[in-house]
This record gives sequence, structure tokens and C-alpha cells, in this order.
Amino acid sequence: MKTKLLIALLLLGVTLLSAQLEMLNPAQNYISVSVTGYVKNPGVYKMTPMDRLSDALEKARKPLTEQVLPVQTMEEPKIPSSRFPLEAGEPEEPDYDALQGLRRVKVSRGGSDSYYDLQKFRLTGDASQNPLLRDGDVITVSAQQSTVSLTGMVYLPGEYEFVPGDKLSDILALAQGFTPQADLGKIVIYRYRDNLVDFDNLAVDLNNTDASQVALQAFDRVVVPQDLEKRRSWKITVDGNVKAPGEYLVGESTTLYDVLLMCGGPSSRGDLSRAVYLNGSYSLRADPDFERLKSLYYSQMTVMEYQYMRNRLRQVQGRYSVDVAKLWETQGKEGNVTLRDGDYLFVPELLQMVEVSGQVVNPGLVPWVRGKDYSYYIQQAGGYTNNRRVFGTRIISADSGNWVKPSRKQALEPGDVIFVSEKNERQFWTDLKDTVAVAASVLTIFVSVRAIIAK
Repeated sequence: MKTKLLIALLLLGVTLLSAQLEMLNPAQNYISVSVTGYVKNPGVYKMTPMDRLSDALEKARKPLTEQVLPVQTMEEPKIPSSRFPLEAGEPEEPDYDALQGLRRVKVSRGGSDSYYDLQKFRLTGDASQNPLLRDGDVITVSAQQSTVSLTGMVYLPGEYEFVPGDKLSDILALAQGFTPQADLGKIVIYRYRDNLVDFDNLAVDLNNTDASQVALQAFDRVVVPQDLEKRRSWKITVDGNVKAPGEYLVGESTTLYDVLLMCGGPSSRGDLSRAVYLNGSYSLRADPDFERLKSLYYSQMTVMEYQYMRNRLRQVQGRYSVDVAKLWETQGKEGNVTLRDGDYLFVPELLQMVEVSGQVVNPGLVPWVRGKDYSYYIQQAGGYTNNRRVFGTRIISADSGNWVKPSRKQALEPGDVIFVSEKNERQFWTDLKDTVAVAASVLTIFVSVRAIIAK
């Protein structure tokens, strides 16, 4: 009895070892599979019984030099040369990946044909659409004949191959479904009429209709709009010297004072009196006139156009006219504006300085003193140089960016700039020539007038 059991175990071991050796010997396990149609490298390929449909198409996609053990490849048909040969050069290769009809791949086996949606396997993981191969299988891939377009609030918008019988749910599954911002009640299908020029608009409300009940036709255009009122993320950016800078979500009634409270208010170094509050969308709005003026020379502009261009360069576009410091001091009772999506608030560092630049002995920053006018800061900077232009001093306001003439009655504020321009370079002989020419013209006019009066 023991001898029989031992013999049975030995036979079982030999059988298992033989099976393992067969698996390790690929020459005994190859199958022959043909790949034809709209593929880069049609031919007959050696595959294993564990390979699937996608493996065969991947082999037919690679260059022949990368194939491991192809049995046979189909030769390219010889095309007779034309009497009028084309220009020399490589013909452009078709984009097989973009134009292959992978949603209806035919597999011929034993006299019967089966069709598989390989695109569905790739995008949804449906393994039933990627079968195991068998010896003698013939795979035929056709080119796309018609498509359906899906755009808008889906995860994978684009053109998808259309297969007769497709429902809206089939295409949505390939596109990985809707994004959270999709408006399911206002989907539109643009469907061409028989003349392929005119089209109809078909409204679809998926809140009340199942997508599997909406049949599609070839060349339909499906648009999934965005619901801007749904899960909207309006935000304002607070930057600079505040206690908690960053982005804050805002609603339709959120005010500037509310956001100042959210960010903790100004830090110990923040200067709310110089804070800049911008409308985000308006600050990015294109100004055609400004773009036009930038391409012109000064001589080509009118006085008004030149002044407009100077002001645009000095001042920030989209800035709100609001006193943030007063808003904070009054706890939102004065100048408390309602925020908009994309707004931006910047609180600069408190810098108690006035800048003196241009033709002074020691240009630079001078500590600000309350109530002092421009002459005080000129003296602190060492006074004028001998090259300064008389009446050529201007004060540039830190708040508005405007250039104003200095006055002893005007007290400067922190951040203001005093600019002293340089004396114009003049040539003596040029000035003398111009003076003589003007004098001669005046004298000629005077003599002509006297002659007319004398008559």
C-alpha cells in the first residue's frame, strides 16, 4: 500500500514538474494571432495564451524593431510609380492612436465574429471588453467613421467614437462623469439635420431624466454647462502686513471689514493708511486706448492723450477709492464696501519716511515729521544742487500717484516722494540762432504792417 502511494506521489510530482517546464519553455506555448485593419504594423504575431486583446494591439502599435518574436508581417503593397512623381520626402504618417475605431474591434474566431469596446475597457475597466486570445484569432481594427463631442463640465471632455446604439450614459462613462460644478438641468445636445449644416438644440434635464434613456446620433455635440451658483468659491486675497495673510472665501454680502476681522487686522508693522484694495477682474481688463498709445511717439499724441497715458502709468487700474484706515478705525461704519470674487487687498509695511530724489546733495529717505512741508525735507537732504531746474520740483503723492506743485501750506505724508528735476542742457549758439530768427521774423512783420499803413 505504501509502495503504491509513493508511486502515485512520484507521478504527480513528475506531472507538475512537466507543467512547470512547459510554462518556462515559451516555444511550446505560443499562439498565432493576426492583427489587420487600421493599425501601424499589421501582421501575424506570436502571443501567449495569457495575452489579451489589448496586448495584441499594443504589439501592432510598436515599431517592428521593438517586437520580440513576430512570426510574419504583411508586406506593404507596391504602388506603381506615377508618370508625374511627387516631390521627394517622407509621406506623413496617419495618427493611428487618434483615429482608430477602438470601440468596435472585431475578433474573428472559428467562423464567428465578436465585437469589443476596447476604449470602454481602458477608461472604465470593463474586463469583458478585453478578452483572452486564442490561436488563430483574427483581429480587425477599423478607422473611426463618426464621433460624438462632449465638452463642458466633465472630467475628460473631447471627441469620442460613436457606436450605433450609444446612449448619453455611455459617453459620460467614458468621460468619467460630471464635475461638481456641472449644471445637470441645462445640458444641450446640438444635433445636425440631414443636410449636415443646420442643427437643432435639444435640452436635456438629467435631474428628471436618466442618461441611459437619452439616445445619441452620429456627430452630436453635447455641452454640459457650469452652474456658477453651485459650490462657487469666491475668494479674496489678503497680502502684506496683516496677522494672517492668505485667501478667504467670501459670499455675496461679505464686506471688507469682515475680511479684515478674518485676517486679524493689521500687524504691528502694517500701514492701513497706504493699503491698496483692488478689483481683481477690473485690474486685468484690457484697455485698447492705452495699448494704442503705447505704440505711438510723443509727437503723434495730442496733449490730452499724453496726459491720459501718464496717468495710466502712475495709477493702479482697478483700485477702489476707499480709506481702509478709516474703515478699520470706525469698525466698518465708513467706507465698508462689499467684496467681489478675485479682489486683492495689500497692506504695506509702515514706513515713516519721505523720499527725496533728483537734484539734491544727498538724495534718499528722510524721516517723516508731522506737519512739515517740502522745504524741510529738501534741507534735510542737503539742499539743492547747482544743476536743478528752477520751478522744477514736484511732489508725488503716495496715495494717488499724482504729481503736484509744492506748496509751503501742504504738509507731506509718509511715503510721498519729492522729485527735483535737472536743468535742461542748452547750446549757446543754438539759442542765439533761434533768437535771431524770431527777432528777424518779428521785424519783418513790423515793417510790412507799417508799409501797409503808410499806403
